Amino acid sequence: MLSSLQIENVAVIQKANVHFEKGLNVLTGETGAGKSILIDSINAILGNRTSRELVRSGAQKACIWATFESIPASVKKQLEKCGYEVTDDLLLYREINAEGKGSCRVNGMPATAAVVRDISSGLLSIHGQHDSQSLTNPAKHLALLDTYAQNQAEYTAYRQAYKQLIAVKRQADALSM
Repeated sequence: MLSSLQIENVAVIQKANVHFEKGLNVLTGETGAGKSILIDSINAILGNRTSRELVRSGAQKACIWATFESIPASVKKQLEKCGYEVTDDLLLYREINAEGKGSCRVNGMPATAAVVRDISSGLLSIHGQHDSQSLTNPAKHLALLDTYAQNQAEYTAYRQAYKQLIAVKRQADALSM
């Protein structure tokens, strides 16, 4: 769980420290309140691609720190796989220079953005205001229903039986010619 986010010299924000509580956290506010800057900072700390435009005008670098508490077992496994110390908490750091170069750290140790992306993939989900629009797409309904039904074994058995039926039908059609 993301417990705190600290940013310095990101876009128009000189310094901000945001604390998150357990459960659902929602960022709301008027246009220009800084919601997108916080989301961009979270995406940057998770190892996503950034640009030097993220650095505040006149500053040499932007810095972002994120503390995650009670990290899931999948993230601990990925930390271990990548050679980092495994603890219940995780500290990520990202620095972006005005020249476009940057660095990442995982629990104080150097890391590449790709490694941070791998490690952080199971940490949080960010959903925007239009994310639910895919629910209105009929092409996605069957997949959603199958996922909800948790009937993968039955679905696999059905697909196999259907393939066999098609093969037998083709054989019958070939024999009748």
